Amino acid sequence: MNRFRTGFGIGFTTIIMMLVVVVFTTLGVLALSTAKSDDTLANKNLEFMSDYYEAEGKANEIKARISTMHAQGISAGDIANSIEGVTVHENRAEYGVKVNDRQMIHVQINLEGSQTRVERFNLENTSEWNPSQPISVWEG
Repeated sequence: MNRFRTGFGIGFTTIIMMLVVVVFTTLGVLALSTAKSDDTLANKNLEFMSDYYEAEGKANEIKARISTMHAQGISAGDIANSIEGVTVHENRAEYGVKVNDRQMIHVQINLEGSQTRVERFNLENTSEWNPSQPISVWEG
């Protein structure tokens, strides 16, 4: 009597199982590499934010010293001479606090009148930009 097999043989099932293992292994490796890159980015962000807030605190301390000295009637020139890094131009005190190797917080305070007013408190790039460095852009 001739017997015909119906259905799938054991070889086909083995091949399917091997493909499933390869797919799951690939997905696992991709998930692991994504988690590693997310961790690296989070650590860089943490480092920048802690440096930024430390510099912002120093900038605010200098601002408070300038405001206190101005309220006490100390002249703008004496304020500039007594606080390191502060320069005064036309009743405007200016100073910068380094955040990292590439950035600094730049502050400009108006000293006119009896009150001090912050005119500028921003993060500035201090590194040199070289426009001759090519940027790889996908052209489609």
